[in-house]
Amino acid sequence: MRNFKKFNSFRIAKYVKIFFQGSLYVTDMGQLEFSKGMLLMPTNANIDVRMRISAVNKEIKGFAA
Repeated sequence: MRNFKKFNSFRIAKYVKIFFQGSLYVTDMGQLEFSKGMLLMPTNANIDVRMRISAVNKEIKGFAA
């Protein structure tokens, strides 16, 4: 599990894409899970966390293009 001290969608997307499945921790967001190369949306996430997860998943999808 990697610890990111601040949110950077590109770096997080790169990490998720490389390791494909696991978990990571982002300061101010908490622990996040990822599977099949995409971040999973927590059920109890607030709107800010949801927007950030969506941004990371868009970055990941951009790698394929």
